[in-house]
Amino acid sequence: MHICKTKARASASMVAPRTCRPTYFRCLKTASPPARSVTSATCFAMRKPTVGVRESRPVESKRRSALLASLSLLIPTVASPCFAVREGEALPIEPILSFDLEDFTEEAGWTELDSGLIYRVLRKGEGDRDAGVFEKVDYFQPFPFVTVLYTAYTPDGKGFASTASSRRPWSYQVGVRQGLEDEDGAVMSMVVGERRQFVVPFELAFKRKLFLQPAPQNQSALLVDVELVSLRPY
Repeated sequence: MHICKTKARASASMVAPRTCRPTYFRCLKTASPPARSVTSATCFAMRKPTVGVRESRPVESKRRSALLASLSLLIPTVASPCFAVREGEALPIEPILSFDLEDFTEEAGWTELDSGLIYRVLRKGEGDRDAGVFEKVDYFQPFPFVTVLYTAYTPDGKGFASTASSRRPWSYQVGVRQGLEDEDGAVMSMVVGERRQFVVPFELAFKRKLFLQPAPQNQSALLVDVELVSLRPY
């Protein structure tokens, strides 16, 4: 008797149904574990995470992250241009030629005031056009706030205070603390954009401060190079 092959296949499938391959997501609770060994860490990773709880990474991933973190410490960093100075430390002040009080003469372009302070203008200031400020500092009442760049030296040519060392300009209100910078011929007589140098003799600098820095004592004179960056009226 001839039997259709299609019916034979259908009947065979009905007699011996195909069984699906079992899954073992809960291998710890299954009586018959799978043929291959499954570690507890793998079972923990195969469990479905609960709502609101982040799924933990396997141990191998944690070890890999720890290894990469340890290797990153061995990578050398790129040195900055000032590699000898750490971040936050003061930069060294470049020295100048040594000087004496007798060097600052009128023939060299210096002007001496009645107080004993000596000064000369290196670059004239044009004022601040955006702010409409063209007058000298002492013109404004009450005294204004100014921002300056300065470097101060002792007679041996070494600097003892500088905004270049601190990496930022110095802002303050003039005439309040009565420092050496508030003397006539110093910052009080400057215009925005001007750069000048003034020399303070020992008698004028005795037990006083310069930009809140104690003036070195037992020095014949102090040389200050200052530039007026900005002025803001009170």
